[in-house]
Amino acid sequence: MMRISTRYGPCRRSGASWQAREMANDEKKYNGKQVRKDEMMKKLYAALWVLLCFVVGTYGLSEGARVTGGDDLITTVETPVSEQAEDRPSSLPAPMKPSSPKSREPAVSPFSPPARIPAFEKDAPPRPAVPAREPALSAEPAGGGEMPELPRDGDQYITIDFDNVDIRVFIKFMSEVTGKNFIIDPNVKANVTVVSPRKISMDEAYRVFESVLEVYGFTTVPAGDIVKIVPAVAAREKSVETRLMEEAAGPDDRVVTQIIPLQFANPAEMQKVLTPLVSRSSIILSYQPTGTLIVTDVLSNIKRLMTIVDELDVAGIEERITVVPLEFAKADDVASSLNQVFQASRRTQSGVVEGPVRVVPDARTNVVIIMAGEHETQRITDLVDLLDRKVPRSVDRIRVYRLQHAEAETLAKVLMDIPRVDGTQREGAVASGGVLSKDVQIIADKATNALIITADMDDYLAVEEVIGQLDIPRPMVYIEALIMEVNVDRGAGLGVEWTGGEYISDTDGRVKVYGGGFSGPGIMPGADKDTGLISLPEGFSLGVLGETIKIGDFYFPNLGAVFQAYQKEQGVHILSTPQILTLDNEEAEIYVGENVPYQTRAETTEALRDYSSYEYRDVGVTLRITPQINHERFVRLNIFQEITKLSGQEQNDYLPSTLKRTAKTTVTIKDENTIVIGGLIGDDVSNTTWQVPCLGRIPLLGWLFRHESEKREKRNLYIFITPHIVENPVEARALYEEKKQRMDSLEGGEIRSKRLRKIMGEEE
Repeated sequence: MMRISTRYGPCRRSGASWQAREMANDEKKYNGKQVRKDEMMKKLYAALWVLLCFVVGTYGLSEGARVTGGDDLITTVETPVSEQAEDRPSSLPAPMKPSSPKSREPAVSPFSPPARIPAFEKDAPPRPAVPAREPALSAEPAGGGEMPELPRDGDQYITIDFDNVDIRVFIKFMSEVTGKNFIIDPNVKANVTVVSPRKISMDEAYRVFESVLEVYGFTTVPAGDIVKIVPAVAAREKSVETRLMEEAAGPDDRVVTQIIPLQFANPAEMQKVLTPLVSRSSIILSYQPTGTLIVTDVLSNIKRLMTIVDELDVAGIEERITVVPLEFAKADDVASSLNQVFQASRRTQSGVVEGPVRVVPDARTNVVIIMAGEHETQRITDLVDLLDRKVPRSVDRIRVYRLQHAEAETLAKVLMDIPRVDGTQREGAVASGGVLSKDVQIIADKATNALIITADMDDYLAVEEVIGQLDIPRPMVYIEALIMEVNVDRGAGLGVEWTGGEYISDTDGRVKVYGGGFSGPGIMPGADKDTGLISLPEGFSLGVLGETIKIGDFYFPNLGAVFQAYQKEQGVHILSTPQILTLDNEEAEIYVGENVPYQTRAETTEALRDYSSYEYRDVGVTLRITPQINHERFVRLNIFQEITKLSGQEQNDYLPSTLKRTAKTTVTIKDENTIVIGGLIGDDVSNTTWQVPCLGRIPLLGWLFRHESEKREKRNLYIFITPHIVENPVEARALYEEKKQRMDSLEGGEIRSKRLRKIMGEEE
């Protein structure tokens, strides 16, 4: 068996310098016998080159291995060699030209002398510096001689020694040895040192090459007929080889992606264990649905990881599948409760770790499917028996709540406005804010003033608590109002009035009288039939009356002359005294008046017939009050008051005009205190003179035939409002007694109230 030893060193490979040194040594150390020995060595070298060419031809390599990187482009052409050495010159192809004009090395014929022969160190024994597969060497042995027998492929051994050489030179060497085409990433830069104390086979040489790259942070990525040499960090982004678990992992240091299926262990937990065992440029992923690990790392480390996985991925207690039917409980609710209880893996009493428990509900058949170990399955089934029980009727989902004080329709709207959440958010929401589930339904029954509530027990208890705080007796407010119009009418009159009359006939049973007043508005009324007394006008009157004339039940003087002097004042006119009792925050309204027709449309047809349209309008006193009880028995009142009355008629009786007075305000007053709202609404002055023409203008004597009066009227509207808070029956009874005593104080229609006297300035 022949072995080829190759050694590359940092020295220059020059054939001329080597021959010069050899000749110098021959002259110093050897005699003529040594010269013949040197010739034999040359023949041996020539035979070795022929052997190398034969090996290249046997491998069938016909394409050059090009190594690119840095500033130099090195091209090596490997040419197949025929079995007969004599035919080689005619069968060799033309040498390949370099692709870069920067650095060119012409291809060397395999039959020419070697262009580069590695030099030996001075003190080292002579060793042939011939690579295992050097294509640029001559196949003709130097000085003649027989060609030795070529070694078989499996018997080739080489020694790789590099001392701080550029990694690109090392890659070129491996390209020539292995015949592979390499493409070097621009980021691949380093100086490598490789020490090989023993000879290794050609198969081991490539694995050593991958290990060297891995040590310096690089790796190989096969891509068809070429091999990319890239940084290990970027290798996982390339099309690296993907291997399955069935494939045996070798000792190579190339980057691959290994798929490792797990049988028992949790992928996420296994990922945590293996991550510290890989480099930063490697990656480990876990895929939970299929229980698989995906590892991208060098093949040698993956082999170590797979050994660890085999030891950890062992079966615990065997998992069982159990189907438990439910009779009363819902499968979804039971499964949710069980999954919360058995979330993590548990350790049995014997110390064996059981896998995670999984409980899956099937709503269609109302069953729960349990996947757990034997021990956990027994515990779960016992717990299911406790949960699957019939719920008493008192805690069914549909319940009726009868209200005592609140209105059902109003309260139902308030409760339905409470924020809702769905089932997935309900657990956390109840803990934080107590909101209701979206499944809660609340319907009001107006006839029975009850609420129909559809909800689970937890939601119903929350709703019931809210209802208990809202369904309480609300306090009431008794509102006492006094609406009055204070008229300050002042009038004075002075003068003489004459009147007279005479019978004409009474043939038909009716009395006909001729008479008239000579001045004034006719101040002489008739006398009463029973008493015979004549009602004189107000003020001071003095005059002469003649015989009386009877008309109906009254007697009138047939002649009278009365001197009148008077002065009058008018006071208070009470329009309304409404009183009403209402609930807190409820509007109360009082209206006192009449419904008057108003003509809205008048038409005349072609037949000269008149048609009119009417609408009725309210004329009177309207009072609307909304009380709101605050703290410390204060009452907030929203008040609206309107007074309308007929003030006259225009054109005809069907077109009346109205006078409207309105007040709207909001006040706050303490319980049983009175507020006053009012103001001046009118101020009229009128002067009237009645006299006999000509006679009434005579100085002094003219007063006998003249009457003058002056009238001034001021109208003020006042609204007195007094609220009384009634919170319980005791206060209601006390208010009743107070009002009863006040009613008893009314005598002859005159108000004896001390409060009214104080307002009007009267003395008791």
